[in-house]
Amino acid sequence: MNKQQYHPWLFKIALATTIATLPLMIVGGHVTTEGYGMAFPDWPTSDGENMLTYSWLHEASDKFYEHGHRLLGMLVGFLSIALVIIAFKVEEKKWIRNTCLLVLACVIIQGVLGGTRVTENSKALAMAHGIFGACVFTLMAFLTMVTGKRWIEISNDPPQLTPGYGRRLAITVPLVVLFQYFLGGCLRHFNVGLHPHMSFAFVALIFVIIEFRSARKSGIKWLKRPAMGMLHIGIFQILLGFAAWITKFGLPAAGFVATAGSWEQSLSRTAHLITGILFLMTTILYSVRVFRLHQLNKNNIIDAGQNLSPTDTLPNAEGNA
Repeated sequence: MNKQQYHPWLFKIALATTIATLPLMIVGGHVTTEGYGMAFPDWPTSDGENMLTYSWLHEASDKFYEHGHRLLGMLVGFLSIALVIIAFKVEEKKWIRNTCLLVLACVIIQGVLGGTRVTENSKALAMAHGIFGACVFTLMAFLTMVTGKRWIEISNDPPQLTPGYGRRLAITVPLVVLFQYFLGGCLRHFNVGLHPHMSFAFVALIFVIIEFRSARKSGIKWLKRPAMGMLHIGIFQILLGFAAWITKFGLPAAGFVATAGSWEQSLSRTAHLITGILFLMTTILYSVRVFRLHQLNKNNIIDAGQNLSPTDTLPNAEGNA
């Protein structure tokens, strides 16, 4: 079997691209929270000037953050180009090279989507820009995971997983969290669906708790650790949701009066958005690990069968010949 090799520079550039996307999303989230998305009426220029030469450090808040968001997007674009170059230089596996190409293509699409949102002044495109951005970040995190040492070690020597373990949950949980993220986008961009968004958050958390318990029973650290992180992020996300609700509507019983445009409101809403993206990412990466182990175990059974002599037999499910 052709085993995957570890390429440190490919992993490092994949990690750098993913990390660089975090501040891009944070600034983008702040731009959306404060309504700065239309600070400039044009794109790819800013007030008619080249994006790289535009003087923005002393601009008003709306143009400062929106132009900073654009520059961070360019940085991620350059890193994505470097990612493809390094992948085609050192990586032999076609699917990893294709994934790097997909990352670059998605970054370009995301940039065009954000620019079209400006030129068309469309809230629907702004929401699509946000949802697609979360998916692109998840793809980058996936690429970082599959180029890392631990993924390769597991691929070359996988732990045994119970047949059929966790497949339905691995499909269901990311879809549930993605739908919850969609409801949050409707609330954020169109101010509709507050109660469905709040109610469905607990549905998503219940599914995550079930998946966490399943991962703990598996006894496999490669599954238990991300499942624990997924659960913690889910709980923290609900707490941030309450904070966003309180800073928007107030809490008269505690004497707290909400102030529109306050730093507390901006911070809680932006943090809620970013944590939601991380929540979606962790659920998808966990599911990828589940299906990866199933595939590796299946491949090992096939390889064992091919290596048997005519007089040998494979063990059955109980381990007996």
